Amino acid sequence: MSPLPGDDGELGVLLWNVAWRRPASPAGAVIRDLLARHAPDIACLTETSLDLPVGGHVIASDPYYGMPMKPGRRKVLLWSRHPWEQVDALGHPDLPSGRFVRGVTATPLGRLAVIGVCIPWSMAHVGNGRRDRAPWEDHRRYLRALGHWLAEQPPQADTLLLGDFNQAIPRRRAPRDVATTLAEALGPTLEVATAGEIAGLERPSIDHLATTADLATRGIAALPNALADGGRISDHTGLLIRLARPASGGDD
Repeated sequence: MSPLPGDDGELGVLLWNVAWRRPASPAGAVIRDLLARHAPDIACLTETSLDLPVGGHVIASDPYYGMPMKPGRRKVLLWSRHPWEQVDALGHPDLPSGRFVRGVTATPLGRLAVIGVCIPWSMAHVGNGRRDRAPWEDHRRYLRALGHWLAEQPPQADTLLLGDFNQAIPRRRAPRDVATTLAEALGPTLEVATAGEIAGLERPSIDHLATTADLATRGIAALPNALADGGRISDHTGLLIRLARPASGGDD
């Protein structure tokens, strides 16, 4: 697989839930190699270690996400070649903690607002953790709070929202109301680029990227997800996504 283009006309984004792989592990070493080889402009890693990316600039969610904390772990991390500004690791006060980070950074397409999320899975705090939730409860709560936050400052342009959504789009196993709540949270201005089938994936992704209409998807590719011994790098498959400005209309 060839590296993502690095010219001024396209933006390369790497998106991956890396299942807590540490840099010293065989899987972590492969992830680092893929990050270096494909050289994205922006990366969003979920269930990750802060020290997994090398170089660049990192912002991350709050360390506490309702489970015992382990040093250096974060539910969501954003990486950029350039420094971040206007960093927010809280979002809406009703959001379950430790699963949100937002910042603004320079990119080949200009300054973009980037929102990283790790939406709780259906069984969060049901059979483990606090054990005080019903299935999909934290997921619904997160989506409602995210929807409130986005409604208070609706993104009109120059915005990416990406991470582990823990839902396939279109809906597969999520309750119908949960899929509806996700669509309502994203609102009319954020369109999911990673919906449906993606070449190289056996099933639809639950890791997604949504953009405002001024950013167009030019390509999506699945990253390798196998180690030399046949094991998987992660229980999620990473994605490489190329974005550009839509071609302007007009007379020939």
